[in-house]
Amino acid sequence: MLELHTGLIAWTIIIFVLLLLILRKVAWKPIVGALEERTKLIKDSLEKAEAAQRAAENARAEYEAMMAKASKEAQELIARGRKAAEGIRDEIVAKAQVESEQLRQRTIREIDLARQKALEEIKHTAAQLSVDIAGKIIGRSLVAKDHQELIRQALREMQFTGSEPN
Repeated sequence: MLELHTGLIAWTIIIFVLLLLILRKVAWKPIVGALEERTKLIKDSLEKAEAAQRAAENARAEYEAMMAKASKEAQELIARGRKAAEGIRDEIVAKAQVESEQLRQRTIREIDLARQKALEEIKHTAAQLSVDIAGKIIGRSLVAKDHQELIRQALREMQFTGSEPN
């Protein structure tokens, strides 16, 4: 059934080799060239992708550095703002304390002046009453010279009694 024909086998081998040579010249080089070009294209794409990835990583690192710097600057601005506010607050408090002390001193002076004025008025009234009483006791009206002397004497006596502690 199956018979081997040597002539047919020889012609098949010859045709196969010729077809291989023709394909090698005509088809093999373009196929290999296309495969090499495709390989090169894939390799270039991978290199570009890696470069893009590196660039993205660099950009992300720069972005993170800028964000850290901006955050640090913001913190510094906040700290400076707080420090300035504290300085202004301290200045306002110090000014208020000075004004309060000045007001207190002025009030003390006014009280002292009012007290001295009241004491002078009391002394004057007491002296006048003393002169009136003395005039009634003596039974005669005093002349101006006598009047002045009695006032001085009464004032001296009041100063001695006014300086005693209570």
